[in-house]
Amino acid sequence: MDVGEFATDLRRRVQEARQALSVAESESDFYAIDVRSGELNSLLRMAAENDVTIEPAPADRQSTKG
Repeated sequence: MDVGEFATDLRRRVQEARQALSVAESESDFYAIDVRSGELNSLLRMAAENDVTIEPAPADRQSTKG
């Protein structure tokens, strides 16, 4: 896997983790929230360690607008 494929795969996995976390939150599944939050944090840490830019989550982008 080259760097471009790695970054693309990592971004896809972050998006999937965010979606899974959103579902867990909407279902008030506290165990799943804990698991999915950990997964997302690990992926974001991996991205940071490998200089892969990850777009903010839609909620994060909305909260930064003026």
